[in-house]
Amino acid sequence: MKKYFLTILLTIFVIGCHDDHHNHDDHDGHDHGHDHGDMKSSSPKVFSSDIEYLTNLNLIKGHLWVGVELYKANYIENGQHHMKHPESELYGDIIPTFEAKGTDGFSAELEKLALSVENEEPLNVINDNYQNLFDAIDKNAQFVSEESKTVDQTIMLVQSLLETAAEEYAIGIVNGDVKNRYEYQDALGFTMIAKGILNKMQVDDKADKEKISKTLSLIDSLAFLWPDLVPTKKVDGDAQAILDAVTQIKAI
Repeated sequence: MKKYFLTILLTIFVIGCHDDHHNHDDHDGHDHGHDHGDMKSSSPKVFSSDIEYLTNLNLIKGHLWVGVELYKANYIENGQHHMKHPESELYGDIIPTFEAKGTDGFSAELEKLALSVENEEPLNVINDNYQNLFDAIDKNAQFVSEESKTVDQTIMLVQSLLETAAEEYAIGIVNGDVKNRYEYQDALGFTMIAKGILNKMQVDDKADKEKISKTLSLIDSLAFLWPDLVPTKKVDGDAQAILDAVTQIKAI
């Protein structure tokens, strides 16, 4: 992995992300709690499992998904905030694992999307860059064992994403009050990516199909937690609903 790519990204965007973190009323932590996203770590390690690797890749997707949705809805600054964070929070920590797996990562595609968003380029340009980046992430996601691609392991990945979503939601919504809209939005992004992972799975086994269907139903049951993309009033939701869904998924 060429170190200058990361240097370019850090130079352009980390300062911007830092400013975004501290120039709003929300307490915006963006520490997802799974040892993925701590740029304070001076020497990131190779991830110990494929689940950890894939979780990090899909958390990046979650940030990007909600960022693009906000951009489409004309919440430009809010969308920019999310599309800067994947690099500053997560990408640097994945580099040692990319190198260990012999894959090139996707720093160029990530930089291209972030720049197009920062420059407020037309939506069709951003969509193209977004899709190219997702394709690059998906390519890197193939560098895992065959076992990690099974339905059971994929559902474990979904659980990991939902657990992170619950952490974010608990910061975003406290007793119905919107304390941090960014974390609330992150939780939505991670949940939607988890759903998308399952929707893409193609299986023939009846038992596997049933597991996927039941898991998707539980994810769909969480939709009430996000009545609006940008909440402006109290939200009738609690992170415990996500954790309860995870518990039910584990029992499937």
